[in-house]
Amino acid sequence: MVDRDRLFKDLLKTFFLEFVDLFFPKIAVAIDPKSIRILETEGSQKKQEQEEPEAALPSKAAASSSDILVQVQMRGQESCFWVHLDQSTEAAIKSERRVFHTFARLDAQYNLPIYPIILQFSETSQPLDTNGYRVEFVDRRVLDFSFVAIQLHRLNWRDFSQRRNPVAAALMPMMNVQTFDRPVVKAECLRLLTNLRLDAKHVKVVSEFIEVFLKLSPAEEQMLQTELERMGLLERERITNLLANNTQEKQQQGAEREALTLVFRLLKRRIGELNPELEAQVRRLPVNQVEDLGEALLDFNHEADLKNWLQTKTP
Repeated sequence: MVDRDRLFKDLLKTFFLEFVDLFFPKIAVAIDPKSIRILETEGSQKKQEQEEPEAALPSKAAASSSDILVQVQMRGQESCFWVHLDQSTEAAIKSERRVFHTFARLDAQYNLPIYPIILQFSETSQPLDTNGYRVEFVDRRVLDFSFVAIQLHRLNWRDFSQRRNPVAAALMPMMNVQTFDRPVVKAECLRLLTNLRLDAKHVKVVSEFIEVFLKLSPAEEQMLQTELERMGLLERERITNLLANNTQEKQQQGAEREALTLVFRLLKRRIGELNPELEAQVRRLPVNQVEDLGEALLDFNHEADLKNWLQTKTP
């Protein structure tokens, strides 16, 4: 199963300023690019939940693995952006209220001004009726909290196809795309991506998004080739090379997964079940060392043999 949270976090960590510029250009120009720092929320959030009584705030208000908090300087002021990928379909707590609960936790934890952004991509997500949460009484307004909601599935991909922005290339497949437009959208995403002339690492972040969220059927792949034929020779060559590299990388990753699966199967036969720490160490091995382990484990009889072997490979 594809880890969508990881894809989004990789995209925002790699292209955070481009993300802000795509949706909030007036704010982007106020950010010092050198000040951008990604903050991790999961570990500290779990610690806070353990320290606070369960009744303090609903558990659904906790920051999730799909949250990303970014500290920046905007015109000399330390600030944060909180981006939350909202996939919730539950209506137990109204979405707007749930957003406020999480914001309150983050505000207390980091003690910095926080700009809240809710990013929705699924039509099945609980709809956001408003962009805020308010508490009012007859004589006063006690709370007036607002956030920005980006509902990707309601955006028209054509409005972003001419934006020279890698985040546009990544997110267009998640916008309002009619079935008959799917090959066209993929062609436009690939055209935009290759024209940006990014390095290989950055291209991978975006192309993985396109492949995951815009998988084409065999018939649609044929239509994609027709779209590519309409492009200029240079653009078509760049896209063809990108697609070929993606296919080669997928094949290599598949082979690596198969090799690792075989090594774990043989280790289980030789020394039994591995403890989580040892398993994690083996998974972190580069592919050439996994191959070496596949040969060395034939002489293993005990868990200590694996530990000793791993020690020789640890710098």
